[in-house]
Amino acid sequence: MYKEEIANKRNKDLAEKKVKEFVVENFKTAKLFEKYGIDYCCNGNRPLKDSLSEKNIEVDIFIPELEKILGGNNNEDKIFSSMDLVSLSQYIVNTHHKYVKEAIPAIEAHLDKVVNAHSKNHPEIINIRHEFSLLSAEMLAHMDKEEKILFPLIKYLVDSKKYNEAPKSAGYGTVKNPIRKMEQEHQSAGSEMEIIRNLSNGFKIPDDACTTYTVTYKELEEFEKDLFKHIHLENNILFPKAIELENELTNLK
Repeated sequence: MYKEEIANKRNKDLAEKKVKEFVVENFKTAKLFEKYGIDYCCNGNRPLKDSLSEKNIEVDIFIPELEKILGGNNNEDKIFSSMDLVSLSQYIVNTHHKYVKEAIPAIEAHLDKVVNAHSKNHPEIINIRHEFSLLSAEMLAHMDKEEKILFPLIKYLVDSKKYNEAPKSAGYGTVKNPIRKMEQEHQSAGSEMEIIRNLSNGFKIPDDACTTYTVTYKELEEFEKDLFKHIHLENNILFPKAIELENELTNLK
């Protein structure tokens, strides 16, 4: 009976915890959230119980799977949280920005082929092509702003700490302003991706799909996973640390 009470309290504590906190502490949990279609990046500030309720997932079913992951070795998953801001920014550019820039033209070309060959029987593919065009344009502009404005600003904050200097405003007021804008764009990109997921019925490949159709849906699913990880690294690790650093440096004035 005592063990059961402890287990119930443990489940309640986990259910109250924010989704993003699980992923920050152990990125292996991201795969579990993806499995159940739970957004851990844009809507990661929500308690787990709310996200489960929205998806009609029983807490008693989800928690045991979660605990299996939490009980495993998590040393490698702490790497991102321990990286310095400049290194993490560079990792995001070299890994996620690079992937997006390479993936977009390939996916667009495949979508065009699928539209031409299958839109008569699958009119939803036309809307998927349209939504992906919107998402692509949005992502490319977003990444350009990060690389030219936000990430250099974060490096400036890091350099200011290195020389024990209070940062000077350069028209942005505070790093919170461009970060807020980037978070809004993350939310928009996540919403676009959700539309694509819904239109494709969770990237379910039709019975009459050709090879290109199959590849395209797998590419879109991979794009979604990369997008979630990309947003997670920024919203839940990079941005909070940058704000914390700026607050620390402000006290030097």
